[in-house]
Amino acid sequence: MTHIEVFAVPPGEDDDFLLAWREEPRPATLYRALRDDVDFRFAELGEGGSYEVVREDGAPDAASGCVLVNPYEVAAGDDARFLAAWDAARETLARQRGAIGARLHRSAEAEFRFVDVARWSSPLMFFRARGVAAAIPFPSHPALYQPIGG
Repeated sequence: MTHIEVFAVPPGEDDDFLLAWREEPRPATLYRALRDDVDFRFAELGEGGSYEVVREDGAPDAASGCVLVNPYEVAAGDDARFLAAWDAARETLARQRGAIGARLHRSAEAEFRFVDVARWSSPLMFFRARGVAAAIPFPSHPALYQPIGG
């Protein structure tokens, strides 16, 4: 099981957030978004959470590149429709230059029932590929992240 949490931290409040985050020991890695204009500027990924892996391809744990964390708003009862759309988009994206791997997680307990965590060789390759796949018809909050030091 995987722990995934995203944090909406307004620009200018990074220092206070990081200080509070570091005060409590966590078995997770903290990531910061590459851009300040995303919904969730920080993401925490680790072991022992409520998310189970429901789809995986490629090498999402590779050490290089950047990480896409994309929480989806999927209502109960829409799982099959969402998974079909995610599978179709992923089939196209996996063939694009720069795609390294992806893992789709699901939790019955979390605010975002589905979260896609994917590895791309660079932000440029992700943005080039993004326009190729059909849009997944569910609200989402994508952002590219890099791990930050402890």
